[in-house]
Amino acid sequence: MKINLKVTNETATLKKVILGIADDRGEVHGINPLIRKHIKENSLPTDEDIQQEIKTFENVLIQANVEVLRPENVKETEQIFTRDIGFVIDDWFFVANMKHPVRGKEFAGIAQQINQLVKEDKIIEIPEGTIIEGGDVIVHHEHVFVGVGERTNWAGVEFLQNQLPHKQVHGLALQVDEENPDENALHLDCIFQPVGKNEAIIYEAGFKQKPESIFQVFKEEQLIRVTKAQKNRMFPNIFSISPTEVVIEKSFIALKEALEKRNYTVYEVTYTETSKFNGLLRCSTLPLVREN
Repeated sequence: MKINLKVTNETATLKKVILGIADDRGEVHGINPLIRKHIKENSLPTDEDIQQEIKTFENVLIQANVEVLRPENVKETEQIFTRDIGFVIDDWFFVANMKHPVRGKEFAGIAQQINQLVKEDKIIEIPEGTIIEGGDVIVHHEHVFVGVGERTNWAGVEFLQNQLPHKQVHGLALQVDEENPDENALHLDCIFQPVGKNEAIIYEAGFKQKPESIFQVFKEEQLIRVTKAQKNRMFPNIFSISPTEVVIEKSFIALKEALEKRNYTVYEVTYTETSKFNGLLRCSTLPLVREN
């Protein structure tokens, strides 16, 4: 049965989402500096640890009456971070073009579901040479913020501008450091994410220059600023299940306090092992339907 996709922002009430799996991950590829750091230190998590963390997250979503879909297992393929392999804007599904070929295999795990659920004329293939990963795409009503760095190029910004003439598509250059994970912004959602109706979490130093388009949309009092140390623990990469309900990593005590002061209901899950791959809660989810 075909469905009507709907994602116009990051925080409207979530109805349907694809949540990643960690069933048959195969060889770990050092495709970002944080993974390489944990390979070197022999501190990578086990599959069982990640599976347990994702299961706890899934339980929170189910209790919130969210329909949770899971990818089909692709043999010896990393499938935790479904956010990057596709994304929805309004009622369009964009099939991402991944920077690293090894990640290109991940879409096979959701291809059948997407073809069954989404009308064919609502699926958009991104052309060769245009690189966009979903972690770099943040939708906020008439605005689409696109991070440009190691994983998304300027051709991706231009492609979305052409595809979405009714939106204001803003390209934002990210700080990239392939040697030092503390100085690297892997995706836009590692340093910026809206919450509620018109607030956002931000690590401003993660941008190459001041992100003027963000500051035109969000006033200073609407921003929750995080430090470099908090960015490195991935404070911005939380996940909203409604305008008033947010899921965060349970060790983010300062962020929990900041959110509760702004009257959000905060659900806590343990995700520290999964975060060693430089992804957290938003990275693990691919929303298909959010209802206002």
